[in-house]
Amino acid sequence: MERLHRRLLAAHADTIKEVVNAGTAVATAIEEWPVVDGTVIRVPLDHLLQERGLPTPLLATLETTAATLGEEIRGAPVAAPPYYVVTSRGPLCRGTLADGRRLVIEFELFDIKTRPRRYRFCDPCPKECLQITLAGPKG
Repeated sequence: MERLHRRLLAAHADTIKEVVNAGTAVATAIEEWPVVDGTVIRVPLDHLLQERGLPTPLLATLETTAATLGEEIRGAPVAAPPYYVVTSRGPLCRGTLADGRRLVIEFELFDIKTRPRRYRFCDPCPKECLQITLAGPKG
């Protein structure tokens, strides 16, 4: 996974920095912490990412990661669920590789604590926010 992180950070540094900047802007605009309703984060973050034109560059991270694995994404990712979605933690891209495994790239900007539910801004550097998961059967 470290190889995938390095490749994404090198190939998509500006995009990842812009995602972190968008998270910072959302966190700064929230007047009252802790946040207990994820829509307070998700809605403005989604709007800001759209406004800055980031969904397409974020989806490109799937292609880069697949290529690094020597794989291809099955089908054409589109900027709509299930391939791209903004959660209360940050944007998430998901694709299925040609070998059947699922590739998930999450940009974690906010952390969720439960009991009671509350959110906090992680203030991550680009490397810290990048989470890559590869799951499912190969072959």
